[in-house]
Amino acid sequence: MKPKRIITILVIVLIPIAIFFGLANNKEKLENAKKPVDRSKIAIKVTVDTVSLKTIDGSFSLPATIIADEDAAITAEVAGKIASLNIQLGTTVKKGQLIGNIDVTESRQKLDAALLSITKLTSDYERNKILLAGNATNANAVTDAKYELDAKKLEAAQLRTQISKSNIVAPASGIITEKQKVLGEYVGVGTVIASVTNMRSLKANVSVPESQIMAIKKGQTAWVTSSAYSAEKFPGTVSYISPKGDENHNYMVQLLIANAASVPLKVGLYIDVEFPGTASSRSLMMIPKNALVDGVKNPFVYVYSNGVVAERKLVTGLESGDYIEVKSGLGKGELIVTSGQINLSNGSQAQINQGR
Repeated sequence: MKPKRIITILVIVLIPIAIFFGLANNKEKLENAKKPVDRSKIAIKVTVDTVSLKTIDGSFSLPATIIADEDAAITAEVAGKIASLNIQLGTTVKKGQLIGNIDVTESRQKLDAALLSITKLTSDYERNKILLAGNATNANAVTDAKYELDAKKLEAAQLRTQISKSNIVAPASGIITEKQKVLGEYVGVGTVIASVTNMRSLKANVSVPESQIMAIKKGQTAWVTSSAYSAEKFPGTVSYISPKGDENHNYMVQLLIANAASVPLKVGLYIDVEFPGTASSRSLMMIPKNALVDGVKNPFVYVYSNGVVAERKLVTGLESGDYIEVKSGLGKGELIVTSGQINLSNGSQAQINQGR
């Protein structure tokens, strides 16, 4: 056998073997890469806080957003082109104010025609009555004439109603905050032309936890603050307390807020609503809310001790600002994790990054 042929055969045989071993080596590397890295011995950096007693007076503050007490849509009551519209964004209007009208020229023409027909039909009806009295016609002719006359009168009444509804009127007092249509546009019945917002009277819907809802009474005063007016406090009155809680055991409380002309609030402002306490000052075991791993719905925290954290379930109570009462599950002086919980599990090693 010639040497060249032998070399060729060896190359052909060795190439698949080399490919096989290469694939096997890559597979081993991929499998090793998929294996989870044991991080159980790596200490997670956390921030902790000390469980302590805090004096509270029963008052509490909750976030909310200001909404309009009265926000009405200005709509078209008849179909047609907008013949006039005397509003712009920011225009102040009063309830019942005429701000425009819809072109009802066709309806007016139809009404004129209907009135002419009524005159003729009235004459026909009277003539048929006279003929019936002289036995010159039958009762059916009189009945038919009366029916045609009444039908045309009804048509005229409907046209008058359409014409009377051609005026575009503000349904409430306030400021024009949206304008969807302009002069000359065609609108159908019910089309929203603009929106008016009453800025003199505002409100806020506050979500109150069940642990605090019994402290709130209808008619009581609460105080509203906003970062937009850091030096101001605005009084509000509790106007409604929902008798039904949501799935998170929160109850909706509605607050009416008078809008002062000197320091005007705006719809959409974020606010804090402070409800005054009804009880005397007392000391309670409190922890920061940000220590709760899964929120107040499933309250538990990680307790730090000797470089290890342990999961601890709690029974919580009153909320006060950024703090929440712990009725059971923790002891005074224990260290709880307030940041870094996302990387922890029961028994994780931890290292205090910054304590207080």
